[in-house]
Amino acid sequence: LFHGLRPMSTDAASRARHGQPPPAPPRGARRFGLWRQRARMRWLLGALGSVPALLCFTTSPLGLAGPMWEGPDFGSGGGLGGPSLPEEGNCTAAHMVAAGVPAESAEGVCSLASTVGARGTEPLADPLSLLRFFEHRSGDIDAAAEMYRETMSWRASYPVQAAMAAYGVGEDYHPDGSRVSHAEHWSWQWSPSTPEAQRAAQYRFFGRLTQPADDGGPVLVWRVGIADYGGFVREGLVEEMIRAFVAHFEDALQTGRAASLKARRLVRARVIADAHGFGLENLQYLGVLRRIVSLVEDHFPEITMSVIVVRAPWSVVTLYSIVSPWLTKHVQEKVYIFGEDFENGLREHSGLKLSAMPRCLGGEASDGEAGLALQVPQAVAYA
Repeated sequence: LFHGLRPMSTDAASRARHGQPPPAPPRGARRFGLWRQRARMRWLLGALGSVPALLCFTTSPLGLAGPMWEGPDFGSGGGLGGPSLPEEGNCTAAHMVAAGVPAESAEGVCSLASTVGARGTEPLADPLSLLRFFEHRSGDIDAAAEMYRETMSWRASYPVQAAMAAYGVGEDYHPDGSRVSHAEHWSWQWSPSTPEAQRAAQYRFFGRLTQPADDGGPVLVWRVGIADYGGFVREGLVEEMIRAFVAHFEDALQTGRAASLKARRLVRARVIADAHGFGLENLQYLGVLRRIVSLVEDHFPEITMSVIVVRAPWSVVTLYSIVSPWLTKHVQEKVYIFGEDFENGLREHSGLKLSAMPRCLGGEASDGEAGLALQVPQAVAYA
């Protein structure tokens, strides 16, 4: 179940699944009363839907306000680098295969392109980007088309353009969320510019490492164990932190997209989630995590190849053991959970060496690349 981690006996795992206390639970768990009240357990199981989703991006609905997207505005799309769809719209399976789409998916992706009226490469209209939507909806063309349209509407109404301008430099966007420059090239760098972005950046607990994986895929590190979720809520920073995360994941999407277009095959990100320090008290902030998960799930399809959770404490392992039976096999195969000894698992399931990690994980990269994750002092929010 845990892909190499064996922190609990079979009996302990069974007791956890049935709401019974494991042997000698940590003081925090005992104080929280999680295992002693069946009513609270039922609440927990409902709320925990967002925990595995944060790790592996399972589907969940998100009701976002905004104008309905009527179709791509290719006049403002720009970005014609790399394999693209014919401007006249005469898509063929052979064209899809030539662009890097697997032969078994070529007809379906071609149908998806026709359904949404995709042309060129923007917005997210290149064959390999459409493949992400197609795979994320398990080959259901109607569902993939609906997701594509909703995503285009969201990118314009959020707006992605403003988030990327506030948190970085090197790339420009149109108001509809489409790229100005060629999609095959991506030079955006994290560089907060607005007062709000600069303040939120101090508490950022996520980032893309400078050095990509061998296939060009981005490497994302999330310091989820020490993030100050309570401080975000207390000081009214939740919306700005979510905007920072949108910029982070858009960066991951476009980094992987550029690598995919160059390689003519789908290139995905590796996520390394450092869970050291994560306690049961963070469960009260699951609403915030659920919002982030929904944004990722609904508008950034098939970005990750694997999610490696490292330095996982008892709380993370136990919670995952409870909710994992509800995950599909496809989703479970993306998630790997390890304790303090994770070097071999990291290499096996992500292709990454320990030296590529930030120093906080025993590597050589700067901790700043993954965010400093400072604690939020009181009264930092703007009046």
